[in-house]
Amino acid sequence: MNIIKKLMSSGMSIVKKPEGSEERIAEIEAHIDLAHNLAKRGDIEAGILQFKVARSLLLASDTSKIKAAIDRENSIYGKESLSFEQRARELSSESPNRTAVIISDSLGLPRGTADSTHDATTFELTHSGLVLAGLQKKGPARVQALCQRFATTEFVLNVVRERADCQNADVLIHIGLNDCVVRMFMNNQRIALGTLSPELRQKIVGFSQVHRNALIESDFDHTFTPLPVFKERLEEIVTLARSKGARSVGLATIIQPALKYASKTTQMAWNFARYNMAIYDVAKSLRCHLIDMHLLCWERGTAAHLSTDGMHLSAAGHRLMADTYLKAVGFPPASQN
Repeated sequence: MNIIKKLMSSGMSIVKKPEGSEERIAEIEAHIDLAHNLAKRGDIEAGILQFKVARSLLLASDTSKIKAAIDRENSIYGKESLSFEQRARELSSESPNRTAVIISDSLGLPRGTADSTHDATTFELTHSGLVLAGLQKKGPARVQALCQRFATTEFVLNVVRERADCQNADVLIHIGLNDCVVRMFMNNQRIALGTLSPELRQKIVGFSQVHRNALIESDFDHTFTPLPVFKERLEEIVTLARSKGARSVGLATIIQPALKYASKTTQMAWNFARYNMAIYDVAKSLRCHLIDMHLLCWERGTAAHLSTDGMHLSAAGHRLMADTYLKAVGFPPASQN
């Protein structure tokens, strides 16, 4: 039963859907105000249903403004990704004996300020750069680095299909963090929030912050990628890369954050673990290299190997990823002279 039907069956009134953007925004505000009032009266379940109606209307609030905001953000992240790929191309050998294709979300990209001694602030300090350096110790080599913020298995499948040069390449894929996290808002809904007034935006975001765990408990599949789809895509990605001539495929696990982060999100460890189990299953059944970054980072210490946000890799984390992967494909660690 969808949200509207649930509300109708409960006897609650539904605001008739208006046509103009101002009216649609007023409708969103009516639903979120009702959500807050219901929650204050102790009817959290009914409040959550009203919140979900408000959330479902976000993309209709001002379609032209939202489209411009989505295009603007996609352009920024696309340029960052292309710049990273270009740097890999510049440092790669012209006639390589060995090639690697490395695909990831923001965990593959540089982060932190230029003066940071903890974070990987340049291409050369990321695992893409370190894998390239490690391969080049044994001769001419090339890395194609295809990494983008907010990337999911959908992104990976598309780039393997359309852009990745897999012929005779070792392919490393680190994906899943964006797929598995239970979301308060889908990506375009998040962007749409930014087009609303600060007051209305705070009403919506504030409800999600106060009732975060109840919202998660109400729908564990409110993710970018439901678990069955995640596993199917991983299998398709591996099969496709091999059909395009990949000499090997490696899958890296999702790194679970520390308890101080997980305590704010109910069942986070369970949710991450079930997506990691899908990675384990696909790696085993399709005979891929398994780079278990979750276990490696916890074994070696997350404080050293993760950024201060508890999610992304630090410079040491990138070295750990690169060294483990290089060993898996028969090369000495990049950190070894």
